[in-house]
Amino acid sequence: MIAVRFTADEKAEIIAAAVRNRVYPSGFLATAGLSAARGSTTPLDSNDQLDATIDELVALRAQISRVGNNINQIAYIYNAGGQPRPGQLDHALKTLLRTLAQVDAVAHALVRKRV
Repeated sequence: MIAVRFTADEKAEIIAAAVRNRVYPSGFLATAGLSAARGSTTPLDSNDQLDATIDELVALRAQISRVGNNINQIAYIYNAGGQPRPGQLDHALKTLLRTLAQVDAVAHALVRKRV
């Protein structure tokens, strides 16, 4: 633990910056301090970009789960001797391929940022 003291104005400035970045003041200070110690000039931009990418991947994962559920329901209908609605399987497979392409694009974007 490292204790620090700030003037009332400095504290207000730190709190305002933390609110703008949607983090707690302690997290803001930790990220800013570590970024400065490591020579970075943009302590929170990379975290915001990473958070947005994580959110995008979470949404894509949910989409894949929904499509998988649809495909399982279609398989159940076939296995029970029935016929799914016309075009239902094609639609599910196209949605799956489109979503997987989005996952690939996000993964490639992450790799490019690492290099």
